[in-house]
Amino acid sequence: MRTEIQDFIDQEVPSGLQLSPDGRFGAFVVTKPDGEENCYYSWLQVVDVENGTVRKLTSGKKEKSFAWEDGEQLFFVGNREKDRKGEALLYRISVAGGEAELCGTLPKGTRKIRCQNGILYCLVHEHYYEKEEDYEVFDEIPFWSNGVGIVNKVRDRLYRYDLKTGEARVLSPEYGQVEAFWAENGTVFFTCNIYTGKKLPQNGLYEYVEETDTVIRHLDQGMFSISYACRRNGRVEFLGSDMKRFGYNENPDLYVLEDGAPRLLARYDYSVKEGMCRDGRIYVNSTVGTDVMLQCFDMDGNVTAVMDRAGTVESFDICGGRILFTGMRDQGLSEVYSLENGKETCFTDFTARCLKEKEVSPIRHFTFTHEGLELDGFVIPPVGFDPSDTEKTYPGILTIHGGPKAIYGATYSHEFQVYASRGYFVFFMNPTGSDGRGNAFADIVAKQGSIDYEQLMAFTDEVLRQYPALDGDRLGVMGISYGGFMTNWIIGHTDRFKAAVPQCCIANWITKTNTTDIGYAFNTTQLGGDVWENYDKMWELSPLKYADRVKTPSLIIQCDEDYRCWVAEGVQMFSALKYHGVPARLLMIHGEHHSVSRLGKPKKRVRRLNEIVSWLDTYLK
Repeated sequence: MRTEIQDFIDQEVPSGLQLSPDGRFGAFVVTKPDGEENCYYSWLQVVDVENGTVRKLTSGKKEKSFAWEDGEQLFFVGNREKDRKGEALLYRISVAGGEAELCGTLPKGTRKIRCQNGILYCLVHEHYYEKEEDYEVFDEIPFWSNGVGIVNKVRDRLYRYDLKTGEARVLSPEYGQVEAFWAENGTVFFTCNIYTGKKLPQNGLYEYVEETDTVIRHLDQGMFSISYACRRNGRVEFLGSDMKRFGYNENPDLYVLEDGAPRLLARYDYSVKEGMCRDGRIYVNSTVGTDVMLQCFDMDGNVTAVMDRAGTVESFDICGGRILFTGMRDQGLSEVYSLENGKETCFTDFTARCLKEKEVSPIRHFTFTHEGLELDGFVIPPVGFDPSDTEKTYPGILTIHGGPKAIYGATYSHEFQVYASRGYFVFFMNPTGSDGRGNAFADIVAKQGSIDYEQLMAFTDEVLRQYPALDGDRLGVMGISYGGFMTNWIIGHTDRFKAAVPQCCIANWITKTNTTDIGYAFNTTQLGGDVWENYDKMWELSPLKYADRVKTPSLIIQCDEDYRCWVAEGVQMFSALKYHGVPARLLMIHGEHHSVSRLGKPKKRVRRLNEIVSWLDTYLK
C-alpha cells in the first residue's frame, strides 16, 4: 500500500521520557492526532525496563506534563473534574495502575513540572494584564511569539509548590522570562531574561538553594545565551555562548564559574538540545553530522560519544548506567529504546503498527563535492522505482530545510513518502548554513542566496547525473521558512524549476526584521546589521527584489498566526507574482503558526498536503 496523505493521523509519537529515581520504570508522553475532532490527544505510558512491558498509564486526553515522586508513583498535570474547568490540577498515580488521585491545585498556566525533595517546581505561563476582547496594547518587543500568541507582558515564571502545604510562590524575578530550568541532583538552576521594553537573546543564570530558601544570580543578563547549567563536584558549570564569534546561532561551549567569573573549560562545536548531569558527567544530545547523537563531558571537559548510531536521540534519561531514550532508527518512526552495556533494545512498536503494510521508499545518503567542500545529500526514489528500466522517467522535487541552522538526515518523513508514493523523486541536502558541522560551516551571515544557492544547484545537477530516470524538465522546488526564502530566491534566479511551493516564507528582509518575533534579534545578526545601517544589503538579499524575473508557477502557503515569518511575507510575494503575470495561488491557513506542517491541526495538515500534491501534479505531470 502506498503512503496516503492522511496516514500521519495514525502515527503515535513518544516524547518527554523520564526514568523513575530507581531506574526500574520509564514514563513518557504519547501524542496522536485525532482526525475527527481535529486536535491532538496525549497521555502517559510506562515501560518496565526489567521485563520490557509497555502499557498505557493515564486515560485522559490532554495529559503530558509529569514528574516522578518516587520509584512507584508519579505526578501529572490535568483536569478530570467537570466543575473545575480551566484549572491546572495535580494528580498522583501509581505505576501499578489504579485510579489517579487528585492531590492539589497548581498555578493556572502550569506547563512543566519537576519533583525534588517534596517540592514541585513548576513553569507557569502568566499574564501581567487583564486581556481585553477588542484591543491589544503593545509596549515591548517581542509582542508576539510563534506558537504561543501575544506575549506582551506575558511571562513563563518558575514556581515552588510545597506538596505538604499546597503553598505556591514565585522564584523567578519580576518580569523575568524563564527560558529553561533544571531540577536534578538536589539543585535547581534556571535561566531568566528580565525585560519590560526589549528582550535580549542573552539570559541570566540563577540557582535556587532549598536549604537557605534563597535565589542566587550567578551570571548577569547579557553575557551568555545558556543551553544548560548544573553543579558538579560543588562547582557551577554551564553550556553557553557569548555570541561574539558567530552571533545568534553560535554553538555553546562548556564553562565553569570560578570566584563568580566564567572560565572556559572546553570548546564544543555542536548545538545542544537537552542536557543533564549524572554520575559526575554532563550528557547532551547534539546534532553531529546528519544525526542527533548522545555525548558526554568528563570533569576536565573531554567529550566522548555515548551513542553515535545513525538516527536521532530526542528525549533521554540516565540512571545507574542505563540510558532510556526516544529516537528514530533505521528510517522508522520514533520509538522508546534503552542502551545498556553497549546494546540497544527497542521497547515500543509504533513503526510496525503504522508502516508494516506501507511501501516505504528507502532514503539514499551520499556525499558530493562542490568547490572543494564535501556536502551531504539524500535521495528518495519513487515507490516502485526500477533503475534497470531505462525508458521510464519521473518528475522530482528539491526540498530545502528551514533554519538555516537545521539538518536533513536519513530519517523517516511522512510527507516525503507521500511524494515518493505518487511517483516523485524527492531530493534534499544540507548546504552551508546547516547544523551538525560546527560554527564555521553554519556561518552564513549576509551570504544568503549565494553559496547556499550555488550548492543547491550543484546538488540538483549531481542528482540528475546519478539518476538518469529523473526528468530535468519536470523539477519542482519547495521549502519552509528559510527553505521558503530559498525557494523564492531560486525562482527569481533560474527558470529550471517548473513548479514552486514556498511556505511560511521570507520575501523581504526589511519587513521580516520589523514584524516578526525574532526579527529584531535574529535577522539583524544574520544579515550583518539592522534596517537603518544595512538597508541596501537587506534589499539586495530579498527575493522580492527579483520577483519581476520569476516565470515559475508558484503555490504560496502562509498561516495568519505565523509570527516567525509573518503574513506580510507570503502576501508580498504572491502580489508581486500576480502583478507580473506569473501563475500563482495563495493558501492562507487560518489559526495556524510557523510549524503547521508538523503541529498544525490535522485537517489543516491534510488540506496543505492536498494543495501541494495538486499543484505539483498540475505542472510536473
